[in-house]
Amino acid sequence: MPDLSQLEALVDDFSAVIANDPGALSPGDAHYVPNLHGTGSEDPIALLARQIRLKTGGQLYYFSGMRGTGKSTELKRLETILNGRDDTRAYIVDALDYIGDTHEIDTLDLLLVVAAAFAQRLSEDDALSESMLKADGPFKRFGNWLQAEVSIQGATVAGIKVDFQRQQQSIVERIRAFDRERQERVMADCQAFIASMADEVRRLWGVEKVVLMVDSLERLRGVGAKANAMFDRVIKVFYGDEKRLRISGTQIIFSVPPYLPYLTNVQAYVQLFMLASVRVCESPDVARRQRRAIGIDTMEALITKRFAAWEQVLTREALHRLIFESGGDIRQLLRRLLSSALEKAAFAPERLPLAESDSLINDVIAAQRVGFEDLVVQSEYPLLKSIGDHNSLELPSRDDLPMLANFFDLRAVLNYRNGKDWLDLNPLLWPLIDAWTPPATAAPAASDAAAVGSA
Repeated sequence: MPDLSQLEALVDDFSAVIANDPGALSPGDAHYVPNLHGTGSEDPIALLARQIRLKTGGQLYYFSGMRGTGKSTELKRLETILNGRDDTRAYIVDALDYIGDTHEIDTLDLLLVVAAAFAQRLSEDDALSESMLKADGPFKRFGNWLQAEVSIQGATVAGIKVDFQRQQQSIVERIRAFDRERQERVMADCQAFIASMADEVRRLWGVEKVVLMVDSLERLRGVGAKANAMFDRVIKVFYGDEKRLRISGTQIIFSVPPYLPYLTNVQAYVQLFMLASVRVCESPDVARRQRRAIGIDTMEALITKRFAAWEQVLTREALHRLIFESGGDIRQLLRRLLSSALEKAAFAPERLPLAESDSLINDVIAAQRVGFEDLVVQSEYPLLKSIGDHNSLELPSRDDLPMLANFFDLRAVLNYRNGKDWLDLNPLLWPLIDAWTPPATAAPAASDAAAVGSA
């Protein structure tokens, strides 16, 4: 049995592992947990990969899910799957390497970012580096076009990321000042350059299909008074302008904010694949808000991959309780619940492993619950109550769009997929919202009631 100093060191090691997030993982990474989000038809990556196999020519797909569900990791898995095929080459680019997450997105600058990011990715050694030097190739033409049309001074394909970051604000100001005709021409040019780069991939690698995945756009957010404008812009780009995002001869995947399918009819025009929270709850029509053993065990496997000796710090029952309170949200489990439990455990090594009923575990959950309850306000309770009661969303008014987007951003609402898509509140909000009842409507005064009757 470890002594107290050894237990303190163990907790410190566990805390360090949790604090140092490895970020997006490749399928071969030691921390990667397969089938985290389901298998077969419940696996959105398997569904998306199948559509790419079946389709030819230019195709547009949207991929979404809340922050922390593992979207970037799953896109890496998709990239690995596709590049394992003889007829396909797939590449991931991160849009936020070129713009900030509060960037007021427009279709024109999104297409410009995609073209620049694709060119940068293809300049790397595992892609098309040998053909980048061709004087008459699409990359040299793209660099010249950036300098002439967009006035990015000294632009080279290999250094476009740095050039774009350094000149981002001036670039945006210039292209937003273009008249409508010039904006249309620049968008068409961006589409043509992306298509020609894909043609170069096909030529060099001898493949039929080129897949470009544009990551991180789900993180776009408005701040303060600009929040509504950001939501309107996102909807305009990904719903109103979806035709402009289609690229000839290229299958392109955009990450999009998770509120988009709940506020628009986008799925009538674009195939959308949602990455849900890990299914630690049974579906509402089976056993509402009851633990789902397979989902709990899957998240336990995730912790084991990161720190195999966790059972010396927490009992299995205690870990499962924290997992359930996380609602299957990986970030909430790691950064809120588990990290807080380890912080308390560091000063009580004599109580390890912590039992499910230990007051320290109770204190952690209570403190996180209070913190979460402080994130929502009473004017939001009716919509939260409706979502919790019905496990679905009926938005009363478009004016409630910022409220809903905020719910997803805060993780106040989580999405799941057990055979079908459904929503529920974050478990930390269950007691507050379940106990809330709408205020009674005041009865009319006697004189008013008499007046109504006599009328």
